[in-house]
Amino acid sequence: MDRKEDRDILRKGGFAENEVVQLSKLRAYYAEKERQRAAIANRRLEFIRWLVANGKLSDQIA
Repeated sequence: MDRKEDRDILRKGGFAENEVVQLSKLRAYYAEKERQRAAIANRRLEFIRWLVANGKLSDQIA
């Protein structure tokens, strides 16, 4: 379902135009936050891989 269909469903459900706009903004905000969280997690994994590749981290207990 694309965004136009989502907006049409909301309008048919009784939401006013300004409410539809606010919900669209909220959806975009949460999508951006999720992208940021995924990017942070990916950078952490890359750092851990670098630590393992360079012998700074292993699964051996000293």
